[in-house]
Amino acid sequence: MSIVWMLIYVAVAVWLIWWVLREAKKLDVGHGDHAHDGSHTEQEAGSPPGADDLTRIKGIGAVIAARLRKLGITSYEQVAGLGDTDIEKINAELNFKGRIEREQWIQQAQEFLSKGH
Repeated sequence: MSIVWMLIYVAVAVWLIWWVLREAKKLDVGHGDHAHDGSHTEQEAGSPPGADDLTRIKGIGAVIAARLRKLGITSYEQVAGLGDTDIEKINAELNFKGRIEREQWIQQAQEFLSKGH
């Protein structure tokens, strides 16, 4: 009987690890938490022509950038001009309340615009 319980524990542990990794990927963990040196000039894959590389904003990784594109947000100018209503809509749509403010996306986008990026 103890072998059966051990197999159950192993199965549950494997499932739990799989689930955590899947959720981490959904949350875009580890992407966008790095500082950019401004040398990245490639256009992000899947972006419309003329779109800015939103992954240069700390806190926006490839997954979040793709989700923002689906909401029609493709430029630093759009991020810099987000109002309270826009922020609430994005927070609700992407399910991460307060992240835009906490990671200062608007200020970062304004900095990129002022530097001509």
